[in-house]
Amino acid sequence: MVESRRRVVNGTALPLARQLLRNEKSELQSEIKAFENFSDRLSQIPPQPCRTDGRTLTSTFQSQPSTAQSPQEAVRTTYRDMVLSVDHWKSTYGAETAIDSIAQEFGSDIAMYLSGSSSIWSPLVWNQLRIASEEVVGNRQQTVRKIIQDLSQLDDLQNSLLEIGDELAAIERGHFSFTDRTDGLRTLQRELDQLVDDQQEYLHQREYTNGDIFSSFIYSDLDTDLPGLSALATTHRKLERIELRHWCGLL
Repeated sequence: MVESRRRVVNGTALPLARQLLRNEKSELQSEIKAFENFSDRLSQIPPQPCRTDGRTLTSTFQSQPSTAQSPQEAVRTTYRDMVLSVDHWKSTYGAETAIDSIAQEFGSDIAMYLSGSSSIWSPLVWNQLRIASEEVVGNRQQTVRKIIQDLSQLDDLQNSLLEIGDELAAIERGHFSFTDRTDGLRTLQRELDQLVDDQQEYLHQREYTNGDIFSSFIYSDLDTDLPGLSALATTHRKLERIELRHWCGLL
């Protein structure tokens, strides 16, 4: 049976791992945009200026009819419209209420304040919410950068394995002399060893800087949380099978 270059890759976790990374990147970018829109909309819910004795001055909300939304209600509505309406939000995070989600994203203190109906909307709370929104965006942007880095690493690895797959297919088809096949297999073995070293070094750096976000979350649907090393191990086993047939004179 002739090993094709594509079969070498398709027999590994690389295709699914790369797809999971692309999906997660797309979803996070949608969430970043949603939180940025939410933060922008906060400017339409300005805080009430406070007097030196801690009491608020007359505000726009206080001058509105009693049927108008309180600032807290306006924030909750804006959060539902901007964030909870993201297409994948419910399937990813569950059927959260605005307050539950705000507590998860911004902290319980902010959520507790926003769960009330008081018309007092102080600059302190407004600033805390703005800062919390920026932190949520920043954290997601950092994760996106890590995903792009991991995706680039797996893309490079897949390209290398495709080239190795070409070489293995040519060797198995018997296009070379016995000596040339021997040299070729030894060269491929050295290339795989180097790829393993490179992958291990990358993973050491990635774990040090980013914890277990990949193994515990993004790659949770895979049979392995190290798809790069797993793909290299699979390719090595294929090489060993071809090498055995080579030495047995079956090529």
